[in-house]
Amino acid sequence: MAAQIRTDGLVDAQRLRQAMNLLREAGEGGLTKTQLARKLGGLSLRTVDRAIKLLEEQGARIAKARRGRPAVLHFSVDRGPTWDEHVSPEAHLALRLISLNLSHGGTQLWEKKVQLLGKLSGARTSNRDGAVFSQLQRAPRVQGGDSGDAPDVLEAILRGLEGPRELELEYQPVASKKASAMTVVPFSLAPDLFTGGTFLVAWDPKAKRALLLRLARIQKAKALPRIAVIAEPALMDRTASFQIGGWTSAEPPFAVRARIEDAAWVQALQEAPPALPEFACTPSKNGESALVSFKANHGAGASRWLLQLGEAAEVLEPAWLRKEIAGRLGAAAGNYKKGKK
Repeated sequence: MAAQIRTDGLVDAQRLRQAMNLLREAGEGGLTKTQLARKLGGLSLRTVDRAIKLLEEQGARIAKARRGRPAVLHFSVDRGPTWDEHVSPEAHLALRLISLNLSHGGTQLWEKKVQLLGKLSGARTSNRDGAVFSQLQRAPRVQGGDSGDAPDVLEAILRGLEGPRELELEYQPVASKKASAMTVVPFSLAPDLFTGGTFLVAWDPKAKRALLLRLARIQKAKALPRIAVIAEPALMDRTASFQIGGWTSAEPPFAVRARIEDAAWVQALQEAPPALPEFACTPSKNGESALVSFKANHGAGASRWLLQLGEAAEVLEPAWLRKEIAGRLGAAAGNYKKGKK
């Protein structure tokens, strides 16, 4: 139930809301008491004082700072009162950053959902905040990702994560021509930039194992009313934390070390470190090479990232991964030796 606005004989609810909106519109610069009185229709300074006091008594945090020459006290809003339904610029920015992250992760369905949230929240924003959010939506340009018609399952998954509650899914594995029904317990959502997709990390209560399900392959989802229990939360945390490129396993994570011999790659890794688990990059003094390390719990996930570096990367350990990647690069080179076109 929404909190009630408390007023007195000098300031009614409409004036309090108007004062709140004016202070928000002013931003960090704020308004003087005289400016606020004028914008409120010529109220007395005594009435403005009372409005500010009422706002503070009802949970608002009003910042006060002296600005200008001569220095005059300016009022601005750090936090609204308990009854305030305003969506802050920070919330708008968070929505936009989420949408960029998710769309870049390869699921434009998420982008559309966050845009819808922005529209819904826009009914409670000031003109200034609305302009900021509109500009944020126009300015960035993110390329890549899955532009296909993904099923509309996000709401059900989010409802399942709240509990957590069991989810009924229809999921089509990559090697199958049709979807099959399953019941899982959702644990987290994992956008993955290496595959251009987003995955649902879920517990299979029947098989008692962790699953990594590509969101675009979930054709239907329904949150069930019963609260569910994840029997092995530590396993689920490892699955979510150490998956790379959609590859994961129940095995403990292993350390990967590699040498990068390319100044351009070294610079790129320093400027934009990849989102690999426990990634570290130690460049040489001349910047021509670097030692990198990270963790993974599946060999295919580790090699997916390393192979993009081509001849610039040499895997140092583990030995079995070094041998595996050497074999794959040798097979790739063999294709060119055969003269294939």
